[in-house]
Amino acid sequence: MHIPSAASTAAFVVIVAAVVGMLVLATAEAGRRLREPPAQARRWTLATALGAVAWLAVTGLVSASGVLAADTLPPRALFFFTASLLVALVFALTRPGARLAAGVPIAALVGFHAFRLPLELVLHSWYRQGTLPIQMTYEACNLDILTGIGAVFAGLWLWRRGPSRPVVWAFNLVGTALLINVATIAVLSSPVPFRQFLADPPVLLAFHFPYGWIVPFCVAPALAGHVVVFRWLARRPA
Repeated sequence: MHIPSAASTAAFVVIVAAVVGMLVLATAEAGRRLREPPAQARRWTLATALGAVAWLAVTGLVSASGVLAADTLPPRALFFFTASLLVALVFALTRPGARLAAGVPIAALVGFHAFRLPLELVLHSWYRQGTLPIQMTYEACNLDILTGIGAVFAGLWLWRRGPSRPVVWAFNLVGTALLINVATIAVLSSPVPFRQFLADPPVLLAFHFPYGWIVPFCVAPALAGHVVVFRWLARRPA
């Protein structure tokens, strides 16, 4: 893989750190709004922060170790991808996700996805540098930048005017569809036996540190974020 510039790599790491920071802050805010005892709220926040740091370490070590690049069937990178999504789903579908759906304003839950706007700009920079193929950018098949833009405007609209189920439904359905689209493109552009996008370069981010964090700390949190918003929709009367 052609290693991208230090500036774009730093921007990517800042985005990952922002995602982790928003998760920890949202956990603390949920405890405050749910009027949990201070000690209980602190335990939730500390557990979330330690869990995120541990997951950063584990996934970073896996990417840096080179084990994902081994030529095996099925490819080990698919296990990495699947495990990252499963961890996100478990988080979103259990008590931590329920706390966020109940205790964090919907404007913030939607606005969280704004991180996908700068992320798409970084991906486009990596395409220009020869790290990624064009289909991973908004110049071709990946339109996930629209989710990031939509999160900014929808989040501000919900913050100023209050909850609106039609706005939240529209944002979450479109955002989920675009996330599935870009995740599918990434898998089909990577060196797997069923690769469909054959133009070089292949997507090799998961095989290199810190770029492998894009799966567990960008794709997976986006998925978890949409699931939490669906939980917010499910718990509110029509």
